[in-house]
Amino acid sequence: MTNRIYYSEAAEKAMKRQRLVDALLFTGLGIGLGSAVALLLAPNKGEATRELIANALEEGFKRGRETTDEALSQLEQEVPNLRERVNELVSKVARP
Repeated sequence: MTNRIYYSEAAEKAMKRQRLVDALLFTGLGIGLGSAVALLLAPNKGEATRELIANALEEGFKRGRETTDEALSQLEQEVPNLRERVNELVSKVARP
């Protein structure tokens, strides 16, 4: 980033917030423009392109759900072990 000097925390927070808004705005514009160009230059007709996009999104959501389910399952198995390890560490720190 820059080596700017801010004279108040409020000014620094406002600048960080503005940078975030700018980044999100330009990201959204880039996605929108990229999508529009991709649709205009797509080799398939509109209906076929929409179907391909819908299928790709559906497959992506399916994979995302599967990955999330696997991660949650693993986390559920690890939580009891994690609690035991935390209790052990706390007891070690509590003892002089």
